[in-house]
Amino acid sequence: MARPSSLCSYFFTIVTFLVVVLISTTCEADQSKLPKKKHVASLFIFGDSILDAGNNNYINTTTLDQANFWPYGETFFKYPTGRFSDGRLVSDFMAEYANLPLIPPFLQPGIINRGYYYSGVNFASAGAGALVETFQGDVISLKTQLSYYKKVESWLREKLGNDEGRMRISRGVYLFSIGSNDYYAKVLLTKGFTMLNSFSESNHVGMVIGNLTTVIKEIYKTGGRKFAFMNVPDLGCLPVMRIMNAEKNGFKEGKAACCGTGQFRGVLSCGGKRPVKEFELCENPNEYVYWDSIHLTEMANKQLAREMWNGARNSHVIGPYNLKKLFQIRYANFLPYGEIFFKYPTGRFSDGRINSRFYRVTIDSNIFAIHKPRITHGVNFASSGAGALTETHQGLVIDLKTQLSNFKIVEEQLKKKPGDAAAKTLVSNAVYLIDGGGNDYFVALTTNSSVLQSLYSKKQYVDMVIGNLTTIIKQSTRAVAQSLTTSQRGHRLQPMRVMEPTR
Repeated sequence: MARPSSLCSYFFTIVTFLVVVLISTTCEADQSKLPKKKHVASLFIFGDSILDAGNNNYINTTTLDQANFWPYGETFFKYPTGRFSDGRLVSDFMAEYANLPLIPPFLQPGIINRGYYYSGVNFASAGAGALVETFQGDVISLKTQLSYYKKVESWLREKLGNDEGRMRISRGVYLFSIGSNDYYAKVLLTKGFTMLNSFSESNHVGMVIGNLTTVIKEIYKTGGRKFAFMNVPDLGCLPVMRIMNAEKNGFKEGKAACCGTGQFRGVLSCGGKRPVKEFELCENPNEYVYWDSIHLTEMANKQLAREMWNGARNSHVIGPYNLKKLFQIRYANFLPYGEIFFKYPTGRFSDGRINSRFYRVTIDSNIFAIHKPRITHGVNFASSGAGALTETHQGLVIDLKTQLSNFKIVEEQLKKKPGDAAAKTLVSNAVYLIDGGGNDYFVALTTNSSVLQSLYSKKQYVDMVIGNLTTIIKQSTRAVAQSLTTSQRGHRLQPMRVMEPTR
């Protein structure tokens, strides 16, 4: 079925996992002439009917899980595409905002030949869940969606080369809307859930989250780093909540669906192709929140997408980053970064060496790099985008506190080899180069920072940054005799001063 992935309100969360963290008017547009080496982002979409762009058109399933008939698609496309709406979905607007073409369904014939994979692929399937047993046999499960993604990932590496393919994967955004059907199917006692009904609710939730976690980890292994999730909404919310949301966002009708039959047009009969044939159709879908008894109209999808793209971060709706920020996050592990000296990208934000490399002339050390075997020469813990505050680009970088914990790991490794005495000498004679703080202020002054604007004055915020930096220095200098820092303003080597934050 087109299972109720939302009955009331949508909430959106972005989570990124990092160890260090316009639109075409037709689905048939040819992308084969796109510059294949251009460093653009991609959008990979997983989930259920909220994001299905037509994959279920190409599988053997029932009309309950398909939307490839009129009046679906009537508003924007003027014909049914398989999307469960009168027009575009949230993911379609996301692609538009990111300057990408419409992201096609994976099963659409011929998309490989037209070069669609370069911009991303939609794997979502109406009715799908995180559990294989959810409406099994009628949908494309999340596990199968993952297998499709791996085919695309291999194709990109083959066509673009390993390095360019890896870059495309790492800069891609992975959008998910999944989970509602797992709970809905269990309530309906649908086929295949006999075994699952023997589990408690908490165990059932654990299995859903566990399966989703497994998929995320598998994508992470391939190089994916930017993950966005549309939260599972309250499946039993009251109709009054629909009305409140409708009035707040300019809709005239938030209680009844535009297309369907029965009270509030709540029966999933839109189009007359399902078990219940009778249906009514409203005159203007743009005035409605709901297109059919389950899914949003294009206008509602647009408003939701706009909030997801530009909405205030770290709010009860979006966090910790909006989609615009997620797409803008950049790395330096691709050309032309590194082209001058290394002749290949190393992750350094430069065409070649950075300042710590040139300090080697003075301190007689190798290029610092974490995970390299010769840690007796030093280690680089720095992370692009990091700040003194844990909240700065949280989830996307290695914050200063974590960098300190990594330093302590190295210290323990040194104690094992070459030994305690030698390790103490190495640590006490080492030079400690710190460049931090800029991102804390940049984030606070250029984004909707609740920390700065709602909780603290500018002076208090600066004090927190200095305080955190001071704490890190104190903890790392217990066994240190020498230490240097880079001035935040002039990037000149200066003797480090341990400053207490002003109160």
